[in-house]
Amino acid sequence: MKPSMINFIVFFAVLVMLGQATAGDIKVRAREHFDFHDVAFDNGSSTYAGLSNTINVWWEKPRVYSIGLAFNPVIGSARASGNYDARLSNKIKLIMLGVEGKYYHRDIAPSLFSRLGLGYTRLDTKGSSIDDIDGYHVYIGAGWEFDIKGVGLALEMAFRQSRLEQGVIVNSITPSIGVHFYR
Repeated sequence: MKPSMINFIVFFAVLVMLGQATAGDIKVRAREHFDFHDVAFDNGSSTYAGLSNTINVWWEKPRVYSIGLAFNPVIGSARASGNYDARLSNKIKLIMLGVEGKYYHRDIAPSLFSRLGLGYTRLDTKGSSIDDIDGYHVYIGAGWEFDIKGVGLALEMAFRQSRLEQGVIVNSITPSIGVHFYR
């Protein structure tokens, strides 16, 4: 296990301990998304798209804010849409472990939220001529959560940039949907 992953796990454990000492609750949340990735490698780029998902384990004060660990994908990968760099395969997987925070802007609109994240990223190149590439990512998203009789239906649009070894940059657009049970 890489030191950066160990640091994230320790950070999350501290968050859990703090969460137990204050009002709030530990929740597991999931969201499904369709990712669009632009993988810039040297002087060219390749475009990939596919279904993916994220699991959050975090301390939550419902419809106010949440903070904790994020992991994706549990399942899913992306396929090339058009031509792709010969050093990569026609199928890739971006594996991410990080921390995320979600905040509801209740003073503007009770259902409006934003999400920020930072973490470790690995580009799994699915057996291409280059090895898997590690780095970090930043995540920024915004969305709206509809309340349907105690069930939250959250629609979100996000941007993620991953900066990886060998100068690889992956820009991702991530529309997603989450279903949250509050009762």
